[in-house]
Amino acid sequence: MNSRNILIALLALGTLGCQKNNISIEGRIENQSQQTIYLEKLDVNRTLLVDSVKLKPNGSFALRIQAEQAELYILRNSQGKVLNLLLSPGDHISIETDSASFGDRYTVSGSPESENIRKLVEQLNRTRFEMDSLRKAAELIEDAGSPEMDLIRSAYIQTIIRQKRFSIRYIIAHQGELSSVYALYQKYTDGSPVVSGQEGDLQYFKAVADSLEVTHPDSPLTLSLRADITRREQEATQLAHLNELMEMAEVKGLLDLSIPDREGENIALSSLSGKVVLVVFWASGNDNSIRSLLSLKSIYESYKSRGFEIYAVSLDNNKLDWMSAIDFNEFPWLNVCELSYPNSKASVLYNVTALPSTFLINREGDIMARNLYGKQLQTWLDNLL
Repeated sequence: MNSRNILIALLALGTLGCQKNNISIEGRIENQSQQTIYLEKLDVNRTLLVDSVKLKPNGSFALRIQAEQAELYILRNSQGKVLNLLLSPGDHISIETDSASFGDRYTVSGSPESENIRKLVEQLNRTRFEMDSLRKAAELIEDAGSPEMDLIRSAYIQTIIRQKRFSIRYIIAHQGELSSVYALYQKYTDGSPVVSGQEGDLQYFKAVADSLEVTHPDSPLTLSLRADITRREQEATQLAHLNELMEMAEVKGLLDLSIPDREGENIALSSLSGKVVLVVFWASGNDNSIRSLLSLKSIYESYKSRGFEIYAVSLDNNKLDWMSAIDFNEFPWLNVCELSYPNSKASVLYNVTALPSTFLINREGDIMARNLYGKQLQTWLDNLL
């Protein structure tokens, strides 16, 4: 083969290689034209603009990109709505939707993983609709202790449980596929994660990372997921170390609080004078808080008859979320909430910078220590009661 033929062959191979990396995205958006559609690459914690195109008068569009690996992308319209895609080299996909349901209801063909993403989005949207409907129903009920409110809280909790079970089942069944990464990071409309990634849930993150390191070892999503797991583990270690350093800190003098309970009655911290009180700052959407409060239940049962009380201050702004967390986890102590987060006067007064935060107050109203848990808290209670 002469040099000219070799050059032609090399060029052909180069062209073939480029074609294998091509991804084409075509689609039509009804009732939306003359606007720009943006294609962004989605990493675990950031996005990167890849391309953009202006819609034709009939709402159609076409994009051509190159990629060496399967990755998550989003199409973003001019109103900020997003449509999620998981694209692989060689994909030729077609999308049909309209401006009103962009990102919520659409069809996608030519990419099995993008179809899996669509199913995940569809299920979460159903859950979000149910949660929103229950919140609106709760707002119409004046009596927080009524049977109707109990039914709504129960339905709200069951809705959350169903969604988490759906997500976990999907993750287990597809842990070797990149769409499982998307499932791990889905969030409700309030920003709360469906799968938290804390302690027990972190096992699912690790299982997906282990599987993807076999099926997609060089994928940026696999690398980002493993890095995120490492970060979460380091943060948990740092938080535990910080709590250890703060455990023995002493502060003198009662900082009084008067906050409504679930019935709307103000409960003053000073009204508990003569008891040893653990003031706990927490939030229904904070998994560390829930885990810490659950660990306090046995201690509370053991010491409450000796004059121990827990004054749990929730930093929430939605009453249904707060009350559902109390009922679901069966927190038996005094539960109060300003329903004003992030404008909580109580958290400012106590200089709360992390959740959970606890303050142990003796019978005379002095703050003796903070962030005590487990055996250390029991030791303090044995000395104070």
